[in-house]
Amino acid sequence: MSISSENNFTINDDVNGPVLAAVFATEMILALIANGAVLLITITQRNSWKQSSTIFFTSLILAHLVPNLLYLPFTIISLAAGEWIFGSTDEEKRGFCSFIAYTLWYSIPVITITLAAISFDRFLFIVKPHLHKRFMRPWVALTLTLAIWILSAVTTFTPFIEGSGAVFMYEGSHGTCTVVILELHFAIFSFVGSLLVVGIITVTSVWTFCFTRKFIHNQSEIAGDHVYASKKKRLFGIFGAMLIVYGLCFTPGIINYVVVRAIVVADEIYLAVVISFIFVTVLSPIVQSYFRPEIKTKIVFISRKILQKPPQRDSIDYLGNSNNDSSGSKTEINQIRTSTQLKISSDHVLNTEHLSTTVV
Repeated sequence: MSISSENNFTINDDVNGPVLAAVFATEMILALIANGAVLLITITQRNSWKQSSTIFFTSLILAHLVPNLLYLPFTIISLAAGEWIFGSTDEEKRGFCSFIAYTLWYSIPVITITLAAISFDRFLFIVKPHLHKRFMRPWVALTLTLAIWILSAVTTFTPFIEGSGAVFMYEGSHGTCTVVILELHFAIFSFVGSLLVVGIITVTSVWTFCFTRKFIHNQSEIAGDHVYASKKKRLFGIFGAMLIVYGLCFTPGIINYVVVRAIVVADEIYLAVVISFIFVTVLSPIVQSYFRPEIKTKIVFISRKILQKPPQRDSIDYLGNSNNDSSGSKTEINQIRTSTQLKISSDHVLNTEHLSTTVV
């Protein structure tokens, strides 16, 4: 990745802007639908807000919306146009492009640190339930969430500062606004922070997995195939699935980040990294909607309502035509009903007379 295009806001000829714009647009639409649905259902479920996990998962959804609402729309338009068109002067273009790149750079630590918070919250809930019930109140989770967003905003703001070792800029070689690391100390600082977050997730996840596995084994020996024992297996299902999703989507970025200081990485690889990162904002809410019971129940209910078929017009017309074409059959049925009613009435009269005679 070259920084020679800092003052050039035109995409290179070897980059297929419309195709990239179509790919990003598809991801954005899917992400907005998935995250919007989960967020809307979560807002309507008031009882779930008493749980700390709901606050953390909602923070994750909001973090997904940041690049999809602030980064992708402008990137898609510029890729389709073949140049960065936002701003009348180079200074305005550079400033707006830096802000757009900042939104993507900002969402990365928000997502990763929130994952660490979810991992720690799950660890307390399973391994130390008494401590979780005592300390992990909704207001504590909300405070931690706000701290994560503020800390991420401060740490990712450093490329705006001259001499920080990184800079936001437009890269015509791949047609996007991005952050370019210039100095080794900035790369080391970012790597250490990422390593700390990954360490928290790894330690708490392994600890929780070992504890849960032992619990399930002991519970299976006591309860056999009891339904309660099987339900316990879902306690780590959502986070395990999310780790797989984030691991697969973040791996290209991690590899690129590690080797970019040692070798020259092709611009196609960087585009694959961005596409992979955005794709996680599509898969993550799908995982949430499957494992979170309040979300899954609501989605199933809405789906059944939508799929419930109204009375078919053809059936109504068929009944109408049958009434017109078979009037003789209808008359015959009415005659049978009339004769049946007369028979019942006569039987009732005879029974009444018999009772009267018996009483006398």
